[in-house]
Amino acid sequence: MEQIRKLIGLRKEAVLLDSWLYIIKSVLAIGTGFILGSMSSVTRLDMISVLLGVMYNLEVTNISAMKGGINQLLASFLGAVTTGILVYFFDVNVFTIMLGMGLTLYLALKIDYRAVSPVAIFTSIYMTQYIQSDALGNPSIFLTIRLRILALGLGVLIAIIFNFIFSFLYYRRITSKRLQFVKLKLDRIMKMTAQYLTEEEAGTMTYNTPFSQVFADIEIVASNIDALMKEPVVPITLLEKRKLDTAGEIIRSLKVMAHLAYDTCYAKDNYKSVLSKDLVKHLLSFNARLEALDFLDGNTEDPVFMSHSHMKPDNEDLGLARIHENLDLIYTEFNAILEYHQRMG
Repeated sequence: MEQIRKLIGLRKEAVLLDSWLYIIKSVLAIGTGFILGSMSSVTRLDMISVLLGVMYNLEVTNISAMKGGINQLLASFLGAVTTGILVYFFDVNVFTIMLGMGLTLYLALKIDYRAVSPVAIFTSIYMTQYIQSDALGNPSIFLTIRLRILALGLGVLIAIIFNFIFSFLYYRRITSKRLQFVKLKLDRIMKMTAQYLTEEEAGTMTYNTPFSQVFADIEIVASNIDALMKEPVVPITLLEKRKLDTAGEIIRSLKVMAHLAYDTCYAKDNYKSVLSKDLVKHLLSFNARLEALDFLDGNTEDPVFMSHSHMKPDNEDLGLARIHENLDLIYTEFNAILEYHQRMG
């Protein structure tokens, strides 16, 4: 039974990111897009744009979805007009396709330099490969632009509406879920750190790639929490709103712990230091305590975790001193997290 559950179930991290809600929202939103798109004599001609508009803009936070949808519509409209003008005067050929794509990319980057909208790219191709004809059978750039923008606009509008409706479900315990997500990532990286520190032969393990992935995951959650704090209209309880500030501090401490763990691995790698059995035992005890921390559990009577400063030897190499200091700082950050956890209730 357990194997079947693992086979058909999602990973714990995906569940904490409300992936099941995203699947349900996508199914309902794309079904609505198909029904509404089919009811219009214009948009039914381009259901691909309607459905892609829905899926490209289904996100967790309302404000990012709204801004993303508006930016995609604007970039698509400008790309459609630019490519359409080129096609109108010079017909469809390799040069208009090349220049149209270049101008569309330029306009998309002017709107948002951090990412090029895939919808805008599709629009540029669309304007050269899916040209509509008027009643007399003549190619019409105007009708092509109208069809593309109306179909895409309907999809974006449906996505924004569903984002808002489902946000009432998304924001239930969203703070605790995001914190637990990051905590699980830190669990694994701290276990890897302990394994690396007790490794006798250098070079049999690598730590750069796992840490890079954890840092990226932490930044995603930190950005998500920050977006929630700045969002003007959020269907979230006042209690959850107050928890956001505390959650931000916890995320910061978890991030610091990850960086200290990375530096600890680096110190061991660089200085070839050998840890004492007591130090390793203390680290394993900490990892067990970290794993037991559950932000989804209402019980917040968290005992303080003691540092290991009293175990520090009188004479030690630079690497071991650095490892001792890093681990003490990790334990200090963890105790701060426990205090924040109690404050959140």
